[in-house]
Amino acid sequence: MQDASSNGSQGQKEPSEADAHDGVRLSHRISAFFRSRLAIVGLVVVVAIGGFGYAYWRYFTLYPSTDNAYVQANIVQIAPLVTGEVTEVDVKEYASVKSGDVLLRIDPAPFDAALKAAEARLSLAQQQASPAPAQSPAAKASIGQAQAAVDQARLEMDHATIKAPVDGIVGRVLIRPGTIARAGVGLFPIVDNSKWWVDANFKETDLARIEPGQKATVYIDLFPGHEFTGEVEAISPASAAAFSLLPAENATGSWVKVTQRFPVRVSLTLQPNDPTMRLGASAAVTVDTTSSKGSNSAAK
Repeated sequence: MQDASSNGSQGQKEPSEADAHDGVRLSHRISAFFRSRLAIVGLVVVVAIGGFGYAYWRYFTLYPSTDNAYVQANIVQIAPLVTGEVTEVDVKEYASVKSGDVLLRIDPAPFDAALKAAEARLSLAQQQASPAPAQSPAAKASIGQAQAAVDQARLEMDHATIKAPVDGIVGRVLIRPGTIARAGVGLFPIVDNSKWWVDANFKETDLARIEPGQKATVYIDLFPGHEFTGEVEAISPASAAAFSLLPAENATGSWVKVTQRFPVRVSLTLQPNDPTMRLGASAAVTVDTTSSKGSNSAAK
């Protein structure tokens, strides 16, 4: 009886040990399965990150950009050509003007008196020379000088009325009636709105692919969400620091290498529905270096 019971117990142990071994093998297979899947997922993630990094580097190589850019335009300083008292100011600050609009007037009385005196001298010179059958060289010279004086006095009379030389927007106007305007001294500026551009300061490492004629996309902080189109017009032959009043003296003292920036002029192509430009507004510029003929071979 004992042998039978012992044999029965041994028979029951053998299946339990086999099941244990099967469970261990199954757990090893499951862990190996997950490890292989994790390795595949990790490899896919690494490849994806590498592909994204390459695409990111490739994009910013072909499309260099900078937010160190500002809107620019020509500024015309209004200065009188004659000296006199301002009697009338017809322009207001920040107003739009057209070429030929009257901006201000200088007292014309002194110039009118000078014109009348010059005309009287011309008439006298002509009367003195008229009895002679043939005018002598001296009489002709006298008439010529008197005529030149009349022309000069008439020109100064015209200059007493100052008109806008271009279409644009007036800046700050500090001149008032009663002020003495002096010849050659600026009174106020006018921003010429016939041409606008952006001076974009690109890093020197971005200039290898940038060249005139390439298309550019411009975003101006003053008009968020509005996209402007432009074209690279010119690249400065020197860095911005080279034009400063106190250029860096890199040959003396301690020296730290700093990436220099070069101004790149991007002309704006404005459309009728574009908002009014403002001088000095901050901008961001992206240049499409694939838009020029010479860049196709360089981009390969």
